[in-house]
Amino acid sequence: MSTSSEPQARERAPTPERLQLTLFVSGASPTSARAERRLRDMCDRHAPSGYDLSIVDIHAQRAEVVSRGVLAVPTLIKEQPLPVRFLIGDFTDEPRVLAALGLASAQRTER
Repeated sequence: MSTSSEPQARERAPTPERLQLTLFVSGASPTSARAERRLRDMCDRHAPSGYDLSIVDIHAQRAEVVSRGVLAVPTLIKEQPLPVRFLIGDFTDEPRVLAALGLASAQRTER
């Protein structure tokens, strides 16, 4: 006897959550632009469920900077999926950034 719940169980299998990211930058500074470019490149290559990236200019949105406790730029806050993570810097250490974001490393995906 077969049950019809088996296909439904497969359809309801959990899927990876879309990344929700907020990047705090200092206007169009070279460091901020480089950090945004590196972050987008990594997410494009390694975030299978996609990502949403909000950019916050610390000069234009001071209230958000204060409310989020941002002390340095560039700062990235990964809000979803949990746990929340804070990353500061220009994201040159790709394996460390990917690990903090909960994404597969480049070494594992190239094999």
